Amino acid sequence: MKKLRIAYFNQLGRRQLDRIVDQFKQKHSDVEIELIGMGHDEAFDKLAKNEVDLAISDLRDDQLDFKKEILGQEAVMAILQKGSYPSGVQMINKDDLADLTCFIVAKPEEEAAELHLFKDIYQIRSPFIASNSVEEAALLVASGSGYFLMNEATASLISNDTLQRLFLLSNGQQMWQKIAAFYTNEEAVIKDFILLAKKVY
Repeated sequence: MKKLRIAYFNQLGRRQLDRIVDQFKQKHSDVEIELIGMGHDEAFDKLAKNEVDLAISDLRDDQLDFKKEILGQEAVMAILQKGSYPSGVQMINKDDLADLTCFIVAKPEEEAAELHLFKDIYQIRSPFIASNSVEEAALLVASGSGYFLMNEATASLISNDTLQRLFLLSNGQQMWQKIAAFYTNEEAVIKDFILLAKKVY
């Protein structure tokens, strides 16, 4: 049986990926799928070493050596303490958060990559503190210590009534996290998986 090894950036979650795998198996029952969640940089290290066949991650500025297909995009959201803004408010400009601490949800080995994303690509001006997990960041934010960022799909999974979710704007425009598939080999099964992924993301 052929195996398709897929690394995915763990902060994207795997709800959509599980749906894609289910649909893919209906067409390719002879292909085993291995989904491996990991940090952004690790996914590309494994792709470069041919330890995985495909990497699903957000589009940044440092994946020039791989073929890529944009799958879709998710709105970026700021997660704050509930009551920070009136309940009717749905959006916040990133510059309005500059005085608050931004918690970067990342393991120690992932901190540099996520700091680069927030500071250089998103151009967030807040002071940064690393947090090991979404759960830890949520507790800190619920106590009024700052905020953290997630995309809309993963933010919707947080069931915590002490938090407030706001769409993040930059100069009045919605900020987006573009999600892409990266690969080196143009095998038919990889192309088929990407085509399905484009319909789901």
